[in-house]
Amino acid sequence: MTTLQYDFIIIGTGPAGLAAAMTASNSGKKVLILEKEGSLGGVCVNTGTFPSKTLREAVLHLTGHLKRKVFEEDYCTTHDAEISMERLKQRLHNVRIEEHAIITDQLKRNGIDIIRGNGRFLDHHTIIVDQLDNQLDNQLDNKEDICVEGDRILIATGSQPRNPPDVPFDHEVIVDSTSILNIKKIPKSLIILGGGVIGSEYATIFAALGVKVTLLDRGDRLLKFLDHEISQELGKNFPKGNVAYIHNCGNFKIERNDSEARVTLTNDRVISADCLFFALGREANTASLAIENAGIRLNDYHYIEVNDLYQTSTPNIYAVGDVIGWPSLAATSIVQGRLAALNALKMRVESFPKIFPFGIYTIPEISYVGITEEEAIEKAYKIVVGRCRYSELPRGQISGELEGMLKMIVHKDTREILGVHILGGGATEVIHIAQMALIYNAKIDVFIDNIFNYPTYSEALKIAALSASNKIQNSRS
Repeated sequence: MTTLQYDFIIIGTGPAGLAAAMTASNSGKKVLILEKEGSLGGVCVNTGTFPSKTLREAVLHLTGHLKRKVFEEDYCTTHDAEISMERLKQRLHNVRIEEHAIITDQLKRNGIDIIRGNGRFLDHHTIIVDQLDNQLDNQLDNKEDICVEGDRILIATGSQPRNPPDVPFDHEVIVDSTSILNIKKIPKSLIILGGGVIGSEYATIFAALGVKVTLLDRGDRLLKFLDHEISQELGKNFPKGNVAYIHNCGNFKIERNDSEARVTLTNDRVISADCLFFALGREANTASLAIENAGIRLNDYHYIEVNDLYQTSTPNIYAVGDVIGWPSLAATSIVQGRLAALNALKMRVESFPKIFPFGIYTIPEISYVGITEEEAIEKAYKIVVGRCRYSELPRGQISGELEGMLKMIVHKDTREILGVHILGGGATEVIHIAQMALIYNAKIDVFIDNIFNYPTYSEALKIAALSASNKIQNSRS
């Protein structure tokens, strides 16, 4: 058996693994990446972040979602006839191909080796790789299993959709977040189980396509971790009114009936649709790694247990990204990968940033940073709330983005910004300005006293800050 020696071995080519690999390589280390899938980029590029956001963008363009609002009935009413699942999938394919080429070039330019195959631990320094048939990235001519040894190893294998055994997945009528991208045609009706980020994003994307969506949620409100007002605003602005949201749905039974999916709720209500999307949870990809051979522990939620340095129970092995659980974002995984590599190489000891934004790509999109109004009240903070509604924002009127709002949580005494929550156009871009304000403990005056391009979505920060300032002033008069 061939044995190869490396300073750093990374398992997985998603955002976390790639960030770690680049950091280690730029530090002068000999780096190897292992990838068991046929495509580079992990879930992020192939079945998760990029595909869902590409699908969303394609749907917005093809349906003329904003053009309809600007031109109303004058906009061509036959526009939807041009849309097919094949056309959408072609766009997804094109984006994937481009990203695969970018990743391949990055690895080559940074002198990082890659072997395609499933890695399983033999001990805490040694991994046996069962090679794939397609060895385009390998220098090895034979197809025998190989042994790789590394001083430091990082696990970045991500997660996969949870497929409970009592759900009759056929990945045609009853699908998960991977197989929904491969359905043959756009359904006329769709049941989505799960009111979390994935379920909510896909609910609004398909609703914009004209699909009648039933969104079933076991919780008492949609995206319950959001500020309550933002969650309510999303519910009021589902595209074309095509989402029927049912909360506190309880348990259910899922069946396939001929060409339809059927859900029976505990109150005996039966809901049928052309397709059912099961979006209740994900699981860490650890089953094939034989982590027990390396002494790596899982936590109570079956994710890899790590400390603040992303170090596992085995000191030379680190883990980052979705395989360690929350927050399970591509953006946070990139930072985790970089920090883990720096910590492993003892170049710098850093902790994960305490302030970072969340982006949710529903239609309209959502982003927030800092605490919610509920959290501020729970902490007994003295607060005021500043708001700017998109319907009152000049850029909103011009662009046709009238739904949504920007909400700012402000400490009444110090004028410090505690949280910003946005639903509407440009939310995931505008939020970074608010993020910088929170990082530097800024007061609302930084927005009030400075000039913003006009008209812009960012101007909503200034208007909300003025709203909060007026409330503070009125409370003292």
